[in-house]
Amino acid sequence: MMKKWHKYMIGLVILVCLFLAIVPIPVSIDKTIPAVEISLADQTMSKPVNITISGRYRWSLFSADTFTGDIRFDTYELTMEQPLEQTEDVPALTLRGGVDSLDYGEWMAAQLFGYISCKPYFRKLVVQVFEPDGKGGGSWTDTDGHCIVARATTREEALAVLKAFSNDHLPPYEYWTR
Repeated sequence: MMKKWHKYMIGLVILVCLFLAIVPIPVSIDKTIPAVEISLADQTMSKPVNITISGRYRWSLFSADTFTGDIRFDTYELTMEQPLEQTEDVPALTLRGGVDSLDYGEWMAAQLFGYISCKPYFRKLVVQVFEPDGKGGGSWTDTDGHCIVARATTREEALAVLKAFSNDHLPPYEYWTR
């Protein structure tokens, strides 16, 4: 009797693991996170920002996480007036390696706000804010770029979060401390 029960439990565990591996797990998110904006060029710049995230996050074990909803930064008019670009059945963000671009406005006419780098469920979040070029795009440089760092209230806390991040878009931590 015990061996039969044991086999059923192993089979159930395998089925649950397969389900979690194949089907993205949706989670509703509706929160406001305190953050700070810092600059590479100005070591004294530390401006508070509130990030409001509302929507549905889908975590996937083998493919990119996705987010359908909106992310707003209270100190940036563009993000308060325009929603994140998304079309029917297409998420606002497809987070490959936790990175995607933040585009606000109508599809095909959206304005690039910057790159977002985050950990699953937005546990940690860094946004490289682009300087607008007047044509719907912008740029970010590793000499005078700005970053919004969630869950930080001072430049020192922001640097501690940046130290943990590493990807192709975000410059190494050493850039922020020189």
